[in-house]
Amino acid sequence: MAPLVDAHCHLSWNCSLAPNALSSDHLRCVMSTNPNDWETLKKVEGVRKCFGVHPWYCHLFSFDENLDKRSHYAKVLEWKDDTEFESILSVLPEPVLLESYISQEFDPQIDAIGEIGLDKLFRLPQNGLYIKSSPLSRIRVSMSHQLAVFRRFCQLARTEGKPVSVHGVKCHGLLYDVCSQELMAYNINVCLHSVTASKETLKRWIKHYNKRIFFSLSQCINFKDPAAGRELVQMLPQECILTETDFPLDKYKNSELVQQLQYICGQIEIALDSSIDVPQLIYTNFCRYIESS
Repeated sequence: MAPLVDAHCHLSWNCSLAPNALSSDHLRCVMSTNPNDWETLKKVEGVRKCFGVHPWYCHLFSFDENLDKRSHYAKVLEWKDDTEFESILSVLPEPVLLESYISQEFDPQIDAIGEIGLDKLFRLPQNGLYIKSSPLSRIRVSMSHQLAVFRRFCQLARTEGKPVSVHGVKCHGLLYDVCSQELMAYNINVCLHSVTASKETLKRWIKHYNKRIFFSLSQCINFKDPAAGRELVQMLPQECILTETDFPLDKYKNSELVQQLQYICGQIEIALDSSIDVPQLIYTNFCRYIESS
């Protein structure tokens, strides 16, 4: 019997569990999104490890070692209220030089690049970054900076021959264009996690990426409306479907995460209206996705 697959999950900012407590009977592909969760993830055994910078944390990284803290954040953030900017600036950490972070922390043994991507709706929390619950500010990270970080990790993926796990919110056309420019010619596998793109955009991905594109479906996003989730499944090629929780492993019981994956598999089975072994299908798809290009 094939194991269940969680193709996209996380660790919390301050993961309190011992690294050896995070493995499971089901297959887990764990994202890193910032230096903090990577510090824990790189010590974890029994999971597939991914290395990346999420767009929600990309403002913490700089491309210019000559910029001081104020100059960096003034360059990459967009705001209208100077008082709000000063308040955010006071709680933000010193920026990290991206190239140094990659050269010091990237491990060729990692399984994929992720989580990376673009997010047009994202606003900084008032505490500067997602660590714990905080009201949102009106400050955004410039799309130009998001793009620069995203492109750099796409380049890392193609250099190292690693698949990518991608986050996209309200900028699916731009996301497609960047992946086409940076990845398509290099035969890099792309997973769009909890995908919310239009049918037209999805058809574009399927047409041009063929079996190099994967769509990872979650209960909290894609099956929030079960009927809409099943309709999405029916338009996707079976060989491109994956399952995920998109949840922090250290904040939920293993049984709760398994229940989510079983629910998604059940909905996929209903959508396909067949006797297909859905866990086996998902496992086979994941193995093909995670293989080096």
